[in-house]
Amino acid sequence: MRAQFIEEVRVPTGRRNLARRFRLPRRTRPPWQPPRARILFTRPTNPPHRVLLQRLYFVAGLCALAFLVLYFDRNGLQDATKQALGVIDVAYFTMVTVMTIGYGDIVPITARARLIVAFFIGPIRIIIWFVFLGTAYQFVIQRAIEEFHMSRLQKQLHDHVVVCGYGLSGSVAVRELLESGVNPESIVVIDQHQAALEAATALGVAGLLGDPSREDMLQQAQVRAAKAVIIAVSDDPTAILLTLSVRNVAPTTKVVVRIQEHTFQRQLRQAGADVIVSSTKIGGLLLADAVQSRYLVPFINDLLSARGRVTLVERPAATHEIGCATNAVAGALVVGLVRDGTMMSFYEDAPCTIDKGDMLIVIQSTRTPGTAAE
Repeated sequence: MRAQFIEEVRVPTGRRNLARRFRLPRRTRPPWQPPRARILFTRPTNPPHRVLLQRLYFVAGLCALAFLVLYFDRNGLQDATKQALGVIDVAYFTMVTVMTIGYGDIVPITARARLIVAFFIGPIRIIIWFVFLGTAYQFVIQRAIEEFHMSRLQKQLHDHVVVCGYGLSGSVAVRELLESGVNPESIVVIDQHQAALEAATALGVAGLLGDPSREDMLQQAQVRAAKAVIIAVSDDPTAILLTLSVRNVAPTTKVVVRIQEHTFQRQLRQAGADVIVSSTKIGGLLLADAVQSRYLVPFINDLLSARGRVTLVERPAATHEIGCATNAVAGALVVGLVRDGTMMSFYEDAPCTIDKGDMLIVIQSTRTPGTAAE
């Protein structure tokens, strides 16, 4: 099959040398087990002033309800003068009772009034206090805790991977990184949906709730110090905008973009994408190949997966491989060699001698030497 599944943007030699530091080598690892979930939200779902205003309306409604009930039963209340209570007196009694002040100048004197205060006003008082405590926790204590955890996270982030968008493609990319041996603490997921972040953080990665196209969110994720940024949003124009934002914040960070329509590749090149993956094109090519073959598509899936029996790896030439011919490397099939920014492939170029500093693209088994075949 002569189809090319992933199109890599041509970049200058200096950028290629810089990109070598950002490789993610795939190594044979034992089956990965997800650690304890860690969830980090840097922003509330709604703006603080809107949340506070909604809660004030809710408390005012409860107080108004309590006032109406007490006003209709105002004959069951009595003050020190033993005169009939007016609207102001009932409003005063409602507020001091709800706020648990209780001066004692107005008291319930009938059984019905006492039942109303005990079983109606009492629960309202508890609900209002829970609202006050929850507001204080969310806007004072929780914000301080989040800022503390955020500062610790930013200090620890270096050579990490930022995944923008945790949909179908983003979730598969995160799991593949974990299966290939990447530390979960070195992966940061940015998404606007809390449910998606909860699913991501269940794998042990860090999650930031917000719009990944905002530069302040990218700066909080420390994209300038990141090894790579994976853009896996569902909308192609949004992917172009996000690529521009990442390039503005981190000019040298490797940017890998997933798109659906092949027609957006030119715009993504201009925006600064390093690698463009067209999921629609890849799927279409595999579907077409499956018509004429039976084992080709399963082999390619096995080849691209870190948990497969064979894997496709880009790595620097090992010490014992220097001086060997590309078609004589033990335990691996060299399908490509990159030297000084020039790519040499086995199907176009003759075998050559491997030099120090060469990058090899090899197909190798994930089994350790000596392992019996299954």
